[in-house]
Amino acid sequence: MKKLIIYLLVACTTFVSCQKKLEDEFANPEIYDKTGNLFSGLFTSTLYQWKFYVQDYGEWWWEIAGSGAMGVSGYSQIAQRYITDRYAWYSLYDDLSGVDGFGSEGQLWQNRMRAFYERANAWAVIKDNIGKVSGQELDDNIIYFHLVTVIKDYAALLTVDFYNSIPYSEAFRGSEKLFFPKYDDPKEIYVSVLNDLEHIAQELPSVYAQMSSSAVATFANQDIAFRGDINKWVQYINALRLKYALRISGVEEAVAKQHISAVLNSNALPTADMTWRMPYDLDVRGGGEWVRGLNEAWPGTFIPNIIMRRMNHGDTKYEPGVDDPRLPVIALPTKHSDFENNIGDYQGVSMDADAQKPIYNGGEQYYVGGPTGSLADHFNQNSRSMYNFATITLNKYFPVYMMTKAEVDLILAEIALKGLGNTGKSAENHIKDAINNSTDFWYARKAESNYVTDNKISYPLLDPEKPNATTINTYATFIANRYSSKSNIEDKMEIIMQQKFIHLNIMCPYELWTELRRTRHPKLEPMTFAGKVMTPLPERLRYPTAEQQNNPDNYATVRDQDNFTSPIFWVPQSLRNINPYWSDYNYE
Repeated sequence: MKKLIIYLLVACTTFVSCQKKLEDEFANPEIYDKTGNLFSGLFTSTLYQWKFYVQDYGEWWWEIAGSGAMGVSGYSQIAQRYITDRYAWYSLYDDLSGVDGFGSEGQLWQNRMRAFYERANAWAVIKDNIGKVSGQELDDNIIYFHLVTVIKDYAALLTVDFYNSIPYSEAFRGSEKLFFPKYDDPKEIYVSVLNDLEHIAQELPSVYAQMSSSAVATFANQDIAFRGDINKWVQYINALRLKYALRISGVEEAVAKQHISAVLNSNALPTADMTWRMPYDLDVRGGGEWVRGLNEAWPGTFIPNIIMRRMNHGDTKYEPGVDDPRLPVIALPTKHSDFENNIGDYQGVSMDADAQKPIYNGGEQYYVGGPTGSLADHFNQNSRSMYNFATITLNKYFPVYMMTKAEVDLILAEIALKGLGNTGKSAENHIKDAINNSTDFWYARKAESNYVTDNKISYPLLDPEKPNATTINTYATFIANRYSSKSNIEDKMEIIMQQKFIHLNIMCPYELWTELRRTRHPKLEPMTFAGKVMTPLPERLRYPTAEQQNNPDNYATVRDQDNFTSPIFWVPQSLRNINPYWSDYNYE
């Protein structure tokens, strides 16, 4: 089996070929019924499915370039173009009808719901077949049903966060001749998933202990995420419980506190970043993964000021101890850098297109050759910072993201702030931990990149040394003190969410869009275009049009929320009328 899996994954060099090979090998249970590998094969296939953990090229390209950077990343101000009135379509930036502005391309909102049901369907195959085995064969394979349930439930919550009500309790029941599932209450889906995760986290150690030695070896090979480390799976599940319990705490506090308390008492949260490398190099010119989308959609990968101005304080030149230690590895230096003395200059783009126009026309422009063009031309012409080519855009070893210690730290900070559980630390200390752990994470991405190795002699700024612990702690203390100086919960939440945007940035735009909608933080810049000031907030995706045709009776029950402006259920009533924009362009 080891040779089979390695061959399948290494041989896949594009999205189409990878997906086809995996589906050919894993989707048909007839292939594995006689060899005993049905369950392990479907587990690996599900873990590897695009849009769950592995992100695909097409979605990122449409998200950043297909709509002119007017998708989730653009509206959440995670990544954006260097906007002036040469991009005339921004005059319709406040259109949330799906006609011209947000949602006009239709790629994301049409495909995300379908992806969940198509790509998590292996769960139903395992469920139908696990009841047909018994004895040691059952003991050796039940673990795959539990773990695929975790992945399926995680994907279900991703889908709820996009659409609100979705078919869940009656989904994946085609073998029972149930082809038209009802739409479930989204809060009930959340509670059901949280209970599932709690049960599975409790059961996994004993389930693992009952496996034969040969089955343990197969599991270690098939588990491309954690290589059979059951403790890491328990930690990951607990991190999911913590995140999603917090997400519903504003509307279902008692349930949230129950799960948060249980997780905190378990003392089983991630002790290391939960990422894994693809078993082949990412090809930014012809591969199927998200970094290719960043490469080809590079005009939409400038860093907006809501992130840049929270990393680079005061002067645009990077100052260790004053500015964020992650700045040199997340952002690309501009032409204003002091290359001779290795002092980088970092500047973001504003959503005030009118104010940017005279600056842009005055020569503050950029190199149009893209990431794979001439570095010399980039550093001679770029006046604004894109996401760093070496660390992210052209890093063929960029790992698959599941969870990081820094994300958990920021979840714990919010829990401590709101008194939802006893974390054992103050929110300030969790924020300091987050900055330290996030700095470790992003410098690890820089260190793994062969792009740095190829170019560091000519451009040392692409290979910055990680600041020492004292410098990092000085900055972490500065942010923690800024948090402490705030007098109310909402101002403190602003600091926590600013840090979440910095840590997850272009790597996790959908997670950040979800957190923006849930908390109404961090505050965004208004879009000013041709004298028009716009402050739109897309609240959700619309259902695929096929739902109206294929499941009309059940679709009718959710028709009234099929728009881009109805909040997801987890937005507290007190925040539903809050629009997350500053009244001006001032920054702290």
